[in-house]
Order: sequence, then structure tokens, then C-alpha cells
Amino acid sequence: MADPFKTLGIDRTMDRQVIHQAYRSLARRWHPDRFTEGPERAWAEAKMLEINTAYAECIAQLGGKQVICEERDCLESALAHLNNNQPVHARRVLMSTACRSAEWNYLFGRALYMLGEYQKAVTYLGVSTRQKPDCKEYRIAYQQAEEQLYGRKNVIRRIFARSV
Repeated sequence: MADPFKTLGIDRTMDRQVIHQAYRSLARRWHPDRFTEGPERAWAEAKMLEINTAYAECIAQLGGKQVICEERDCLESALAHLNNNQPVHARRVLMSTACRSAEWNYLFGRALYMLGEYQKAVTYLGVSTRQKPDCKEYRIAYQQAEEQLYGRKNVIRRIFARSV
């Protein structure tokens, strides 16, 4: 990967707050939800993955062990809310952290799915699946969201079209 500080457009001497501000600015600009379905959205998802990775690396280089612990607590709290059928609370908890790992995208996608926001759920679950392609749980959730959004026959056609 390229220099994470360069990816965020900041100097190596910047503190955590500046890193976070740079991350937020880029995330608002390149978030996949801002793009319509198609190649632009796929490109934006790849760009966001690069931005998220750069942010995590910058924080780690600053000695971000405390942040990782806080993010783990956030993810566990969100999962508990989802298991208690409280997707609004889960979404609120997830939005309070800068973490955008595969697990974060999966949990956020699940919360959106439970709220009936299927288009957005497909986006986030798709990102989690691409971030962690070996995770069966993520793939199943993504497929269920696609089936809900597009209908079973259309999903089968889309899967077949991707493999050709």
C-alpha cells in the first residue's frame, strides 16, 4: 500500500485529530452512497477501502491501541443491539466510531436491512464481503439482502452475469 499519510493528504507529524478530520473529509467525498449503481460506485467502494486502510494504519503508527479497544467495544455493543432487535441503536453506536472494518460494514448493513433500507444494506454488506471474502456469514447476509431487494430470479441472473 502507498504511504497512508499521503493517501489521507496529510503530513506524518499530524496528530490524531487532524488525521481524523482528513479521514472524515475524504469519507464524505468518496462514500459509495453518493454514487449511483454502476462502475462509479464500485470505484468509490475501492477508494473508501483504501481510505479506511490508510486511516487505520495512521492511527496504528501513532500508537492507537486504545482506539482499537474502543472500536472493539463499539462493535460488540452494536452486535448486542442487533441481537436485541434494536437496529436504530446499533446504527447510532456504529456511527460514533471511525472504524470501517469488514465487521463494521457487516453490522451496519445488518442494521439497515432490519430497518428496511435494502439498497443501502446491499451496499454495506457488499463492501464487507469484498473486505473479507472468506467469511461465509457476510456472504449469506449479502445474498439475503440482494434477494430482498432484487428478487430471487434477478439475483441468480446477476450472479451468473458476474461469473461470465
